[in-house]
Amino acid sequence: MGLWSKTKEKLKKSPRTKSILQYITFVLISAVFWGFLTFNSDVQLDLEVPVEFSIPNNVHTLTEVPDTLTVSVKDRGYRFFSYMFRKTPKITIRFSDYSDGSGTFKMDQGHLKKALASVLNRHAAIVSVLPENIVIKYTDLPGKKVPIRTDIIVEPREDYALYGALIQSQDSVLVFSDAQKLSEINEVYTYHVKVSDLTDTLRRKVSIAPIKGAVVEPGAIDIMVPIEKLKSQTSKVKIAVRNAPQGVKILLFPSDVEVSFRSPVSRIKEDTDITAVVDYNSIDFSRPSNKVKVIIGEVPAAYQDVTLSSDSVEYIIEKH
Repeated sequence: MGLWSKTKEKLKKSPRTKSILQYITFVLISAVFWGFLTFNSDVQLDLEVPVEFSIPNNVHTLTEVPDTLTVSVKDRGYRFFSYMFRKTPKITIRFSDYSDGSGTFKMDQGHLKKALASVLNRHAAIVSVLPENIVIKYTDLPGKKVPIRTDIIVEPREDYALYGALIQSQDSVLVFSDAQKLSEINEVYTYHVKVSDLTDTLRRKVSIAPIKGAVVEPGAIDIMVPIEKLKSQTSKVKIAVRNAPQGVKILLFPSDVEVSFRSPVSRIKEDTDITAVVDYNSIDFSRPSNKVKVIIGEVPAAYQDVTLSSDSVEYIIEKH
């Protein structure tokens, strides 16, 4: 006797197998009995009916627009089988039929039931509809163009730095609302974004913070924040003199100074834009010293940790 035959014999003799078979038989009989009872009886079921609004292009809705209606329907049991084998009917509502022309769309329970009755089985009785009525605020005014204020904090990892300004896909948006609200809105803000430990250029889509009673288009913008690796380097720069009176010439020894700094990798081969300065007004003529302080002048935003190899140089004043 094969393995399968032995297994079948064991299953037939097993009390547990008999119990399972009895349970399945009972469930099937109960299902058939329930179906027989309900087939010709009234049954009440809830249906989710999709709803579409035919909205003119110049209209912007300011409050939530439902996309489904929950409809409680009573009908003969056998008629509900038709809903099991076909797509749930959808209703389309023409927006202009229920708008008051002043910014409010309103459709009450009676009109909702009438619209639903046109797509449901003609024998079905609509018991209730949720929501009970639909109220939508809208505007047909043209949009107001306002600037975008970004709320973004970017923190590069050590040895990396921001290299350039934040770039936005656009600097303004259109805001749609009623006349009163539009007069109060002069700018919009992005959601707060904070990104740390960056080692590469950041590219992200950022949403505009919503404004109650208004619609913003578009609702999001793309941003880019350039990040570059920093590299240490040194360079010699000429020392400039500031605030020397007319007819006075200051000779410096040496006339240049070595500057150390970290800069983005892409700027390594470029000329250094860092300046070193001696200020005539900082010379203390009451002291016998012939040295003057050297300070760091202008430093491009992309450079970091700028230091000078010497904080002073000798000088001679010549008058003409």
